[in-house]
Amino acid sequence: MKIAHASRIEWHRNAAANVRSGAGLLLKHLLVGEPGTPENYLCNIAKNEGDYGSPRHRHNFDQIRVALDGDMRIGPHQVVKEGQIGYFPEGTYYGPYDDAGRERTIMIVQFGGASGSGYLSEAEAARGKAALLKEGEFRDGIFRRSSGAGKKNQDAFEAVWEHCMGRKLVYPKARYDMPIVLDPRSFEWRPTPQPGIAMKRLGTFTERETRLEVIRLDPGATWTSPAEPAIRILFVLDGAGRCGGEAYERHTAVEARPEDRPSFVADRATEILVLAMPLLNQSARQAA
Repeated sequence: MKIAHASRIEWHRNAAANVRSGAGLLLKHLLVGEPGTPENYLCNIAKNEGDYGSPRHRHNFDQIRVALDGDMRIGPHQVVKEGQIGYFPEGTYYGPYDDAGRERTIMIVQFGGASGSGYLSEAEAARGKAALLKEGEFRDGIFRRSSGAGKKNQDAFEAVWEHCMGRKLVYPKARYDMPIVLDPRSFEWRPTPQPGIAMKRLGTFTERETRLEVIRLDPGATWTSPAEPAIRILFVLDGAGRCGGEAYERHTAVEARPEDRPSFVADRATEILVLAMPLLNQSARQAA
């Protein structure tokens, strides 16, 4: 089990790995997965200061974004409003968008999808970008090549991925035609057999069965996340208490591996967003 507290982490700018428009985002790295595995992931809190944008594009990985403060535009006619959650499936196009003059803060998890394509780590992406800068420039979300072999104009992430992997990026087929926007406030709480615990099931996605839910703990209640063959990100939306002998607070994040059963004891009413990412590696699933 890993635990990270956003309030104790300093902001830093993602200049080394940023390939979109603007100066980049201010980030707080909360949790990271295991690079080189299908289950690799990155969990951040990201703040846009009003100059970030992107052309229409897609990824070979999944991501969720939780709008913590401010609205987040993700296309000409699609917005993730404060308090809502966006699910961005692999292979699905979104954008373009321009956040000029709009500040917002989100929690974002990027992770390998059902195709098993995995997730390129930030360190790998930074090295790829640095190498490509010797052959061209990144501008407005596009890599514009002036020397070397390859496309003259290419989606920036795609160019970095292909450089790092040494092969053409083949995108997974789109399972959904656009990102899915969820509003947890519109879901009803359902009681559970555990006293003082309620749940909102927000959705299960793709054949990987990636799952989103919210758990509510009344003051004094205890909730234990059951072991399952999945990596779970448990993100405290609000509340305070203890987990694994350590205090938690608003925007504390916990990684639970398949064998982990973290227990939360609420001192104050608590809401926890659960992102469950079932294991893709069959041998790992069997071991779990």
